[in-house]
Amino acid sequence: MNSNKVKIKIFSDSDDLVMLNSALAQIELDSIPISFTSAKYFVPEENAIIILQPESLDSKILFEIGPQVKEHSNKFLAVVNNNNALLVSTIVKFGISDIFVFPYELMKFVHRLKDLILNKKYLTNKDSDPSLSQSQYDFQFIIGSSPSFNKVITLAKRVSENSQSNILLLGETGTGKGIFARAIHHNSKYKYEPFVDIICTAIPENLLESELFGYEAGAFTGARIRKYGLFELAGNGTLFLDEIGDISLNLQAKLLRAIEKKVIKRIGGVVDIPINARMISATNKNLPKLVDEGLFRRDLYHRLNVVTIELPPMRERREDIIPLADYFISEFNREYDKSIKKIPPHLKHFLLGYTWPGNVRELRNAIQRAVLLTESDELKMNDFSNIIKSAPIESDISKTSEEIPPQVIRLDLNYATTDLKRLSKFYAVKVLEKLNGNKSQAARFLGVSRPKLDALLSKKK
Repeated sequence: MNSNKVKIKIFSDSDDLVMLNSALAQIELDSIPISFTSAKYFVPEENAIIILQPESLDSKILFEIGPQVKEHSNKFLAVVNNNNALLVSTIVKFGISDIFVFPYELMKFVHRLKDLILNKKYLTNKDSDPSLSQSQYDFQFIIGSSPSFNKVITLAKRVSENSQSNILLLGETGTGKGIFARAIHHNSKYKYEPFVDIICTAIPENLLESELFGYEAGAFTGARIRKYGLFELAGNGTLFLDEIGDISLNLQAKLLRAIEKKVIKRIGGVVDIPINARMISATNKNLPKLVDEGLFRRDLYHRLNVVTIELPPMRERREDIIPLADYFISEFNREYDKSIKKIPPHLKHFLLGYTWPGNVRELRNAIQRAVLLTESDELKMNDFSNIIKSAPIESDISKTSEEIPPQVIRLDLNYATTDLKRLSKFYAVKVLEKLNGNKSQAARFLGVSRPKLDALLSKKK
């Protein structure tokens, strides 16, 4: 397993790093070694997290490093010790959206760093997952060549290159909506502007508004400083709102105003602040249905979906399953220092037969688990025992409309995911259904005793 240290490099105008060091000391993660270095001269280093601590607008550190931020794919964070609006807006213009005011946002800074490290969002080099590096956020790195997926790629490219229109990404959980949002941003003429994303359901409703719009000092109890919202931090770039279908009607109204008038007001503020960011929204919900049910505003729906891009589920792009699996094997070979070979023929048959209800995310997780736990240099069926147990028995082929005689049980089985034990239980259940739940009759038809039928039915899949 890769045991490389996580490198955090600090650049500060002041020698007083007490508060920053106090925050960094709280980042203790099991089995993840971290090194902290205070440096005076900026030398680009792959996979290093960069923390800037400018003191004022005259900051030597900020104006030496700031212009280079957009040239490097490192993760940059800024810490300021006062609520200087001009200083914060200047930092944003350099392309840094993670800005923390100390001491008030010290714990928020700690949680953000932990998230970057645990989820490897700081990785930039060629040995990391290409999808984690800004330089790799491009359509050419999105794997898929099936006809349905190619249509989606073509549409997304066209929209990203030719307009700043709002985009609505639709698709089941795990289809890659977040990856598409980043690719659209990276493929636009504003790719060097900030990309700011938020998962709407990850933040409590009462805090989501302040995250989006910000607030003024004194707006409510605990609001000691002015906070800049994500709309402002996105600048001329992209604001990506994931799981938009779950926000409340009250917040929908405020979001609609922001989109229509291109202005926002911070909570407790009286001044309209112009915004220019493109909005990309995503949801796995059926928004037209929510509109009809009165749970989502019709006017906001039409504002969000100037262009709608619907990502197909894995079951509609089976040609992409094996290329994706091979890619994930290579990725986790690097991460776990293994040398697993590509998918053997018998395993390809299973992977193609499984329906992948969790889509690309489920496939990636299954490959990760298999590569991590296998003791061989070739993946085998038992490395996927967790999904074999939950695989549906019935095939997803469409059934004919011909009338089936009442004494006939039709079995449309997916033989790639069904063994004899599961088939026995499945058939017993179907017979029992035909006999309206009469277990004694079912046992006679099946040629087994009543206790044996009960044992068969109680078996886990």
